[in-house]
Amino acid sequence: MKTTIASVLLLFIIFSVTLSSFLFGVANATNEPVLDSDGNEVQTGTPYFIVSSIRGAGGGGLALGRPSGNPCPEVVTQRKSGDNGIPVIFSNSDFNDGIVRLSSDINIEFIPLRPKLCRTTTVWKVDDYDHSAGKWWVVTNGVKGNPGANTLTSWFRIEKAMGGHSYALKYCPAVCGTCPALCNEIGKDYDGEMDRFALSTGPGWSFYFEKVKKSATEIQQVVHI
Repeated sequence: MKTTIASVLLLFIIFSVTLSSFLFGVANATNEPVLDSDGNEVQTGTPYFIVSSIRGAGGGGLALGRPSGNPCPEVVTQRKSGDNGIPVIFSNSDFNDGIVRLSSDINIEFIPLRPKLCRTTTVWKVDDYDHSAGKWWVVTNGVKGNPGANTLTSWFRIEKAMGGHSYALKYCPAVCGTCPALCNEIGKDYDGEMDRFALSTGPGWSFYFEKVKKSATEIQQVVHI
């Protein structure tokens, strides 16, 4: 009898350890670090360019845009090929983790040295539905930090895309478990004036992240070109 009980306990321990290892592996696979164009882990609070990984006609990096007639808040637009755009920094909903990870909630914030034309933040958010265009545009004036129902529109994710260190940006917030929310990748669309970004009904645009290797002065020059 003692042998039987001991055998059952041993099998239970083995099963528990195996299950824990499996679940830990799944969690790690889901939360793998995002890598920059040099193959290094993307860090929170560090400037990066978000650049189209589609060469040529795919365009350049992401930047602030000011639509005519309605310049504030600024919108998320794209520069031409060869222009890396304006740097951003990432912030995790988990402030204890300094690494940006796949499928994790993040804030994205442009860090330009800009004239104070707009008294709004440069944190990304999903705007109210544009009935005339049929789009959920990505704009600025979001809220940094304080994950929850009141900041739901300001949280994005990074997902793996095809090819090298290519990634897709996604709006699918999990910072409020009881809040209904959209879950879409972010694609490029032309609004009649500029290339902008909005929630897509299909696959999103693909990007890579290039760490800024310039001094603050050089960044300022890039921003004001």
